[in-house]
Amino acid sequence: MSDGSVSRLSGIPFAKMTGSGNDFVVFDARHVDGSLVTRPEVIRAICNRHNGIGADGIVLLEAKPDGADARVHYFNSDGSAADLCGNATLCSTAMAVELQLGKAEALSLWTDAGLIHSRIFEGVPEIDLETVSDIRPDAGISLGDGEERIGFAMIGVPHLVVLCPDVGAIDLMARGAYLRRHPTLGSAGANVNFVAPNGDRSWRYRTFERGVEGETLACGTGSIATAILLQTWALAESPVSLRTASGRTVVVTLRRSAGDSLEFLPSLRGEGRVVFRGETGTIFIDG
Repeated sequence: MSDGSVSRLSGIPFAKMTGSGNDFVVFDARHVDGSLVTRPEVIRAICNRHNGIGADGIVLLEAKPDGADARVHYFNSDGSAADLCGNATLCSTAMAVELQLGKAEALSLWTDAGLIHSRIFEGVPEIDLETVSDIRPDAGISLGDGEERIGFAMIGVPHLVVLCPDVGAIDLMARGAYLRRHPTLGSAGANVNFVAPNGDRSWRYRTFERGVEGETLACGTGSIATAILLQTWALAESPVSLRTASGRTVVVTLRRSAGDSLEFLPSLRGEGRVVFRGETGTIFIDG
């Protein structure tokens, strides 16, 4: 990339936000040229934790698209686009209210996974997702040492959920990387969530996230997948409290879409907080 292109990336306003440790650089598309900050090489440079701002991904928030209050574009730190990120949508809810794009009590957000309704409830963002019906209580994958069950759920993006006695004992980088690209999942692979009881009727989980290719401190869609599998396995009842790797808690509420069918209407409640605001300085692009 030429020096001119690099200079055009200086002075761009952003907000650094976190959703239970799952962190994002958020741009307001009303004031930022989205084509500049959504190029894969630029995303990788911005998300670099040593030479950039540092984040699990970036969010580009557009105003008033197609009748909704805002449009959420989400990109992983490797530059790839994702249809949905739960924590990014929680953060987008908080930011959309701050930017006065919609009302706190009732927001509508377009994502690549469809329209999501959200709100600020008692000061905390909450999002409603579309019906989840692609659920497999048994993913058909052989268990590893200490693993008790492996299930699958599609929450806008694919997730494996692995039940184990202690998430702290999991070699997440090795086992997560293997399961993330398991042959039964096809070329897209999946995020991998390891879950264990927390001893107080809540649960702990850790996520190996595709696109980040490592552990994220929280995963919103992963928490929903985890709650759905726990309820499907008759191990938990809604609402399900899940403690993230950051130590913060998210709450998943599940409603059956039709009687006892294996379909759920989920809601996710959790943090969406601005950590700091700034402007980009000199960004060096590799490649």
